[in-house]
Amino acid sequence: MAQRRSFREVVFGQTNYQDDRQQKRINFFRDDPVLPSSFTQGYNTSAGEFNLKDLGNGQSNSAVTACLQVLGVSFSEANLIIKSIDADGVETTIPNHPMEILMQRPNPYMSGDVVQQYIMNAMHVFGDAYLLKQRNASGQVVALYPLIPDNVSAKGTPETLITHYIYEMENDEVKIAPEEIIHFRMGLNPKDHKTGYSPLLTVLREVFGDESAGQLATALLSNMGVPSVMITPKNDFGITDDEGAQIAKTYQQKVGGSKRGQPLVLSGDMNIEKLSFSPSELDIGTLRRIPEERVSAVLGVPAILAGLGAGLAQATYSNAKVLREYFTENKLIPMWRMIGAELTHQLLVPDYESNAITKAEYDFSEVRALQGDEKELYEKINVAVKGGWMSVNEAREKVGLPIDETEDVYYVPNNATPVEKGEMSITEISTEFEEETIDTDDDIEEQNDNAFQQAGRTLDIVVVKEDDQYIVYDDAGTKTYGTFPTEELAEARISQIYDGDETHTESLDIKEEVSKDNFTTNEEALARAEELGCNGTHTHDDNGNLIYMPCSTHQEYELALAESNESD
Repeated sequence: MAQRRSFREVVFGQTNYQDDRQQKRINFFRDDPVLPSSFTQGYNTSAGEFNLKDLGNGQSNSAVTACLQVLGVSFSEANLIIKSIDADGVETTIPNHPMEILMQRPNPYMSGDVVQQYIMNAMHVFGDAYLLKQRNASGQVVALYPLIPDNVSAKGTPETLITHYIYEMENDEVKIAPEEIIHFRMGLNPKDHKTGYSPLLTVLREVFGDESAGQLATALLSNMGVPSVMITPKNDFGITDDEGAQIAKTYQQKVGGSKRGQPLVLSGDMNIEKLSFSPSELDIGTLRRIPEERVSAVLGVPAILAGLGAGLAQATYSNAKVLREYFTENKLIPMWRMIGAELTHQLLVPDYESNAITKAEYDFSEVRALQGDEKELYEKINVAVKGGWMSVNEAREKVGLPIDETEDVYYVPNNATPVEKGEMSITEISTEFEEETIDTDDDIEEQNDNAFQQAGRTLDIVVVKEDDQYIVYDDAGTKTYGTFPTEELAEARISQIYDGDETHTESLDIKEEVSKDNFTTNEEALARAEELGCNGTHTHDDNGNLIYMPCSTHQEYELALAESNESD
């Protein structure tokens, strides 16, 4: 039966690994793990048999430099801000926070944009970026200095991942405590968790190929524009070494350098044979395009934005704009969040005392590539505010603006009747009618005229369509009897007004009696409801004034009023 191991043993390697030779301890934090890693570095496999150890890190390649410039400049477009978070999770921006001011000018020699570009370049080339904290006599951080990543080594023990850093200078080494360094990692190195993972490292072979293609093209152009040739005599006679050297020198002087293309005249009968391909036959452009594509993909920068030939061949204004948005959303925003989180954990929290929960983050609301999204957001919020279902303060908070207690209001349209929660209005009779689509205002007026003519009544209550809603007015247009979402509901309201009437005069009498039951307070309406024998109250709008009436619905009120009149 297999021996059970604890979680600590599994994670931290505190167990024994037995083989035939000796007993070994597996440690996940060691620089030289006992068991071989399955991770394969693509640039140093046996497939190519190229040892790139002494060829540099690839950052001097033109394609790499183009991508790194786009990364650095674009990343600097967002501004670092500091926010506090209260117990309810509401975030508030802290203006002019000391850390925000420090990041604008991290040290006397560099601007904030320069330091941020260093962070981007170092992370993508080396996998790590380091900022050294400089403190004053009181222990406060007053400056941040970038360190050369190649000169920094993270050291640790089997129990602690990082105990200190070693910075190698020209004639000395400096030991630096972890709390004195801000360490940014590009992911995690699968072979050593103390360091990040350089994406550029995986395409060094392609970078080397691009450099070789460039050198080949330069050599061809500098050597007469064509590859070397072989000159041989056509006859059987031979030439001496001095004669051969003189012929070669004459050939180069005639057609090489600034004299390319001039005619060549040689004494004797000679054959001139080409030994290799011309630049067009080699198709050097294609050889250089493949490394550009790989470098662009690994660094996360579209080739169009970096101005590389692999992207410019398909470049248009529309797809360049789309790729800029894609690059910002899928590359820059994750980087902004990653760097903001590290600055919060390694600088803001330990070095800036605060009684509130604070965090550092990048404000990318002003980034040009995202302005389309911001415009859509403002349009949606504007519709919500005008519709009356979002307050002004809620809208301001949604877009990151400070809120004001005086703006904690809702804007209700003039043609809508506000009703308190739990109360019913006349519009709720919509469940009793089937909706039909009326195309024009003329159709509405014609149907109203026909309905009243058939009833033998004079049309002195009309339906008017305004802003996709239907309002019931008296003939003078001075009084409204309600606002409804459909024309059918408006007609139902008219029917309620005239329901049970034999003549128009009688209907006017009922309207006059109804107007007496309009109250300005809920208490008066309740008292009248008791007299009529109904329960509750309901409300409606009268030229912008909120009116209380007896009974829970208007229909119930009219029935109660009719029964009261019959009993009298």
